[in-house]
Amino acid sequence: MTTKPDPEVEQVLDRFAETMFRLMLDHHQRQAVEMAMTLPQAQALRLLMGGPRSTGDLAVTLRISAPAVTQLTDRLMRKHLIERQVADGDRRSVMIGLTERGRQAVESFRKRRHTIISGALDFLDDLERAQIVLALSKMVGALEQYETARLQPASDARQRAVVARREPAAEVAGGTAQTAPPVAAASKESSQWKPGNRTRKVRIEWD
Repeated sequence: MTTKPDPEVEQVLDRFAETMFRLMLDHHQRQAVEMAMTLPQAQALRLLMGGPRSTGDLAVTLRISAPAVTQLTDRLMRKHLIERQVADGDRRSVMIGLTERGRQAVESFRKRRHTIISGALDFLDDLERAQIVLALSKMVGALEQYETARLQPASDARQRAVVARREPAAEVAGGTAQTAPPVAAASKESSQWKPGNRTRKVRIEWD
C-alpha cells in the first residue's frame, strides 16, 4: 500500500528533486555545448558506458526513431566517440560501443557532476554529510526497488504472451492438435466433388 507523504516532507522532496534536476540539466547542457554535442548524443554515450548496444536498443531507450538514431551514431562516429563492433558469437550482428575517447568524454561528465555535489556538501559539517550519504544510499535502494516493481507487470505480461504463442505449437508437436481431423475430412470430401462444384471446392480449400 502506498502511503501518502506528509505535506512538509512532500514539499522538501519536491524542492530537492527540482533543484537537482535544474542543476544536472544545466551541467549536462554546458558540458554538451563545450564538447559540441546534443543532449541525446550525451545520453547515448552514458548508456554505452554500460556496454555495447544495438542501434535498435538505443532507439528504444532514447525514445527516438531508427533514422534519428542512425544520424546520431553517425555523428558520434565522426567524432571518434563510438565505434561499430561485431557481437560475440554472431558476426552478422553489429553493436555500437564506446571508443577510449568516448569513455573519457563520459568520465568528464561524471567529474563535473561530482564537482557540483561535492560543492554542495561543503556547506555541511562532517556529521551532516555522513547522514546525507546514508540517507541517499537508502533512497537509491528504494528507488531501484520501485523501478523493479513498476517494470515487473510489463515483464510478466510479455512472458505470458510468449508462453501463449508457444503452447499451440507444442500441442501440434505432441499430436494433440484438434484442427487436423476437420482439415483431413475436408480434403476427403473435396475429392468426391463433381467438376460442376468448382466454386464450392475453392471456398472449402481456402478455409
